[in-house]
Amino acid sequence: MIWDDDLLLTVTLTSLQPLLLSTIPYIEQLKLAAPRASAGSTSSDYFEDDDPEFLAALNHIALPGDVVSVTAPAQMGNSDSESDLEPPPPAQMARPLKRRHELLDPVDEEVYGEAHFGGFGEYMHRKRAKLQIQNSESGAAKSGIFKGVAIHVNGWTSPSVQELKQLIMDHGGIFQPYLDKKSLVTHIITCTLTEAKRRDFKNMKIVRPEWLIESVKAGTLLSWRDFMFLGPTSAARHTVSSTPSLHAQAALSNQSELPRYAAVGSNPNAKRAMADSSWRAAHTSAAPDFIQGYFEHSRLHFLSATKAELVQLVREAQNRAESNKTGNQDAIEIKGMPSPVKGKVRAGEDRVIMHCDFDCFFVSAGLLAHPELRGKPVVVCHSQGGQGGGNSTSEIASASYEARDFGIKNGMSLQQAQKLCPGVQTMPYEFERYKSISLKFYTVLMSRADDVEAVSIDEALIEVTTFVRRLQKTSLSDDPAKEFADNLRAQVKEATGCEVSIGISHNILLARLATRQAKPAGSKHVKATDVPELMATLQITDIWGFARSQRDKALEKFGSAALIDLANRSQATLCEALGKKTGERLYNTIRGIDDTPLRSDKQRKSVSVEINYGIRFEDSAAARKFVYSMAEKVEERLNDIQMLGRSVNIKLMKRDPAAPVEAPKFMGHGVCQVFNKQVPLASSTGRATNDRMVIGEHAWRVIQSYHFDPRELRGIGIQIQKLEPATGPVPSNVNQKTLGFKPVEADRQVLETLPLELRQEVEQDLRRMSESPFPEEGPARAQSRPHSGRFSTRIVPTRYQQNALRLPNGGGSGYVIDKNTIHPNRPANPFLRPTDTDLKALGIDPETFAALPRNVKREQLALARMVKKYGAVPEVDDTHKVHKPRKFLPPPDLFRQPPPFAKYPEPPKIRRPGPKGQKPFFSEKDDVQDLLGAWIDAFKRFSPEEKDVNRLAEFLVSSVDSKVSTDIGVERAVSVMKWWAVLLRRYWQDYEVNEDLLDDAVDEAAAVGEAWWKAFRDVKERLDVVARKKFGGRLSIR
Repeated sequence: MIWDDDLLLTVTLTSLQPLLLSTIPYIEQLKLAAPRASAGSTSSDYFEDDDPEFLAALNHIALPGDVVSVTAPAQMGNSDSESDLEPPPPAQMARPLKRRHELLDPVDEEVYGEAHFGGFGEYMHRKRAKLQIQNSESGAAKSGIFKGVAIHVNGWTSPSVQELKQLIMDHGGIFQPYLDKKSLVTHIITCTLTEAKRRDFKNMKIVRPEWLIESVKAGTLLSWRDFMFLGPTSAARHTVSSTPSLHAQAALSNQSELPRYAAVGSNPNAKRAMADSSWRAAHTSAAPDFIQGYFEHSRLHFLSATKAELVQLVREAQNRAESNKTGNQDAIEIKGMPSPVKGKVRAGEDRVIMHCDFDCFFVSAGLLAHPELRGKPVVVCHSQGGQGGGNSTSEIASASYEARDFGIKNGMSLQQAQKLCPGVQTMPYEFERYKSISLKFYTVLMSRADDVEAVSIDEALIEVTTFVRRLQKTSLSDDPAKEFADNLRAQVKEATGCEVSIGISHNILLARLATRQAKPAGSKHVKATDVPELMATLQITDIWGFARSQRDKALEKFGSAALIDLANRSQATLCEALGKKTGERLYNTIRGIDDTPLRSDKQRKSVSVEINYGIRFEDSAAARKFVYSMAEKVEERLNDIQMLGRSVNIKLMKRDPAAPVEAPKFMGHGVCQVFNKQVPLASSTGRATNDRMVIGEHAWRVIQSYHFDPRELRGIGIQIQKLEPATGPVPSNVNQKTLGFKPVEADRQVLETLPLELRQEVEQDLRRMSESPFPEEGPARAQSRPHSGRFSTRIVPTRYQQNALRLPNGGGSGYVIDKNTIHPNRPANPFLRPTDTDLKALGIDPETFAALPRNVKREQLALARMVKKYGAVPEVDDTHKVHKPRKFLPPPDLFRQPPPFAKYPEPPKIRRPGPKGQKPFFSEKDDVQDLLGAWIDAFKRFSPEEKDVNRLAEFLVSSVDSKVSTDIGVERAVSVMKWWAVLLRRYWQDYEVNEDLLDDAVDEAAAVGEAWWKAFRDVKERLDVVARKKFGGRLSIR
């Protein structure tokens, strides 16, 4: 229990009340025993000498705060009057008195003292101290295992935080419920950490609850390193401890959390290889052909490139099917493919979605060439046979089901796999075989599906609603969809020689989940009634699209990531914990709801190049060269799809400070910190671009902004976004609505009514629009700029061409940008940049020519070439073109409306006599204020004349009047009146408020001052009359 200061004071006073009353008889005895002092004596005289009787009485009196003896009631007698004032037994007042004595201790004063305003730190300090006092009073410690250890429990744990708290206190530890200061604790206990807290606690000792439990069982404090909390990690983000665990049970409980490359902390082979400068120059990012070799052997690059080709393949096949063209069917046979419905099923009808996925695709494809390995544990990786020995860190891309029985998984290193299964067999990558099988796979799907979405090289989503509904009319099976899937599996098996598993349901979510139950080599149909039973067995990470970060948030907020536990949570609760979109999606997922459509015609959103293997730079020059080489690869990919980009995103992977210099994977990136930054991308003309120099310059500028040591970089990525076509108009947004009518032909009757010149131009534009928008290839393109010997010839663009030049970003149809005019890094035109030999042939000194400004160079170069070609500078034809009279003349009696005449109100002005009869006027505020000062300075000994006052009043009234002025005029009037009041106060301040001084004035100066103030007040009243009409109130000139 924690004592509140106010409650403690109340309890103490209540307990002391009988004691205070009991002292009254003793005080009366004290008065009787004390000698009476004389009337003239003082209090100091009373205590001048020690009085033995007084001291004896004082020794027998129990004063407040003293512990009364048990025999005190017997000594006081048994009279009724005394029993009423008898002090309570010692047991009733001992505890309050003890607490009151403790409050006098300086240490307790610091804990239970008064609080101060704004002292939140002081409040938390006292709160922690009170909790520690409460914990120490709860009971004696059973042992001192955790003596000197301060522990904080973060988030959800198993056992619960209450159980861990009791365990810590029972064995001499300090439990800190609040972590407002990290220095207060030595360890943090947790079972889950979010990414933000993982970064916040990166320098602290974070352990699992098993550390406490196992330490109590062992009777001693075990090493916390054996129970480090690693969390849901990936080899690309978090550090890994290489210390072997002393407790097998704890290690097995966290085995799923360990990265696949935890066997070694740093690769010794890589250290030896990097020490050789010649090997480093030939096999790392410093090699000239490193990028080309990397993509030739990269499995991930092959998968992404093949997927892009398949998406384009599906789009082209469906476009041919929609247009009913039966062209050459070399690669894909689509004769039996009906018109795609693209998911547009009528309301009330159930869709049939199938998720088709190969079983161990790389292994299955490899077994076609190596049938002797069937039934054996087989993996596909770069390392083959005895290459690398038992220390090979080659990553496994695919493992057979026989290998998975030993615990081998995709992404595991071959070194780890050989420890689990020493007899595991390896097969190399065969990219061309994979591509051939994938094309046959998609050929079968497109011949039997309404719509196809290419997910990857070995995975596809199809809609077969039409086929299943047609089969349902003739089939005797209870599940026509499953019968159709089995037939489809047999066709794929016959065409490819590989097994495929198919999941069936009415949406994509359930179809994906059904495929997991169908593997290997089977089919599964999940219906709406099967959803609760299916979801009860899944975790959040089992759902496609949910990552470990969502699992961590669910564990922290709800203590569980199982869908069966989250099913009872409301949608609002899930949105609050996981975010609005994620919470809504999880809520619908638990109930089997998914409205994701099939997208067979996905538009390309980005083009990227990323390399995170073999990145080892020695200096900034090597890093810059490598970045520009990556930009060249990006340009190549943009040209392949004929796209330009307007945005570039740079991804950097920097070695984590706690990670070894050489990662466990040979030449891999290891544990890294990832940084991303996006910047606009534009050419020198402000347009979208695909130029490698522009992309490289933007990328390198972003990398330099981080000020990283180039030797710490482990990965670089360049991604181009906001793509636009390189030729033709920019496509509109797919979500933008378009008008519901089609373009129609021009009305010939309307054309006949147009003038001849305008009709010919319209017909010419119509003929051009009907032609192909793409420029023709061939020699005609080289003659697009005919050479003419006449310098007076000028090509005037038509109105159609002028409009095309005004179009944003890319021009119109057929308008192609000549890149040589906007990219200075392209080969220079010798006609525009002559060599020294050309200059000497023209009679120009190269050194003198180089010193001239650019415009003078062009002028001299043009003149020299004309002189060389024509012998002299051609004369310019100064004759003007004779314009023919207009064919349409208006009739002479045609009435023309005169042009409108705008009337502008004249601003208010104030005039004054000038020299030679001139009358200059003033309208600006500063000029009027200067004029006002000159007027008062000239008439400070005289009263102002009425005509001058009226002239100033008329100017100010016209400035305020809304008919001839604006708000600026009001501001001008107020400023002039304020300045007038300042000048009057300078000379006649005493007459500002007293209006009776004029009658009592005895001198002329007083009369002048009052006359000026009276003029001021008269003008102010006239302004207030106008202000009331315009604003409803008076002007304020304070």
